[in-house]
Amino acid sequence: MNEPSPTLRDAPMSLTVIKPKVLVVEDELLVARDIEQQLSDMGYHPVAIASRGEDAVDLVPSLRPDLILMDIQLAGSMDGIAAAQLIRNQYALPVVFLTAFTADEVLARAKLTEPFGYILKPFSERELRTVLAMALYKHQAEARLLTTTRQLKALSRRVLEAQESERRRVAIELHDELGQSLTAIKINLQISERLKDKSPTDLNQESIRIVDDALRQVRHLATALRPSMLDDLGLVPALKWIAEQTAQRGDFEANLNFEGVQARLAPEIETVCFRIVQEALTNIIRHAQARHVNIDLHRDGAQVVLSVQDDGAGFDMAQMRERAVAGGSLGVLGMQERATLVGGTLVIDSVPGQGSTVTLTCPWRSLKDAI
Repeated sequence: MNEPSPTLRDAPMSLTVIKPKVLVVEDELLVARDIEQQLSDMGYHPVAIASRGEDAVDLVPSLRPDLILMDIQLAGSMDGIAAAQLIRNQYALPVVFLTAFTADEVLARAKLTEPFGYILKPFSERELRTVLAMALYKHQAEARLLTTTRQLKALSRRVLEAQESERRRVAIELHDELGQSLTAIKINLQISERLKDKSPTDLNQESIRIVDDALRQVRHLATALRPSMLDDLGLVPALKWIAEQTAQRGDFEANLNFEGVQARLAPEIETVCFRIVQEALTNIIRHAQARHVNIDLHRDGAQVVLSVQDDGAGFDMAQMRERAVAGGSLGVLGMQERATLVGGTLVIDSVPGQGSTVTLTCPWRSLKDAI
């Protein structure tokens, strides 16, 4: 009997703790060695010691430290403040100054570099531990804020582009499809008196056929913008409809599970769930080449949990995040923004060759609660 192949779920969890990397810039070797030992005892990883500002700037690209512990008074032509300014401008890394000087002009210059901390010599291990911890926390918060800001800018730009593209598409369909139908009806009405060889009945039947085509076009256009089924019947029928429609186009099997979701949800939650499933299915058709797709919607205590799982090609998560931050993936940013608007979270898991899973978790609110 063959042993089942191991999966990612079966793999042992790594207990490796990543230590923050610190570059020590200090021209007194004994002091530098003492700081290096203190950092190691506190759980940091001192990656190198530099005695000059120029050396620190040169080491940063290869070492990529998480934090710079910088003495202000250094040997060489570049002091710690000048070195910190270059490092902040080029690499946006946090710098904590070490100094025995408290002159106002020195502090004024140091402030211009936007340091993440300032420690006066001599200092205790407790002072060093506190300042470094706060500096790293502040830097991480700043990085998250910067990422969020970049995402919002990219999303705003792409939303405007998508809005204009959608308006253009609707305008073209109205002009080319509905406009032609209305023009044909107008022509029939105008020439009915001049066409003696064609009976009014034939003209009426042709006009009725054109009107039927126009109505179908209008319904198709309205459904593409927002399916009336979502408002009239609710989320579950709308999800069944879009799953069936997409499965036919994408040639995959859709398995649906809506256990325990019988009551109507609040309109904003139904809309978010529907749009996230719609975007996920669109991505599956475009990129995944999946054969099976599972859509699961259930209640977990006070939360709604929605997941869309496929067995397709998968993708590299790190590259996807980079594209999303840079604005190259409007769909991912849009799904995340929709989840945030209803107080939820969106998690995307994928491994190349092993498919993908999109999971939305948001507060449960029924239609009665929303009224």
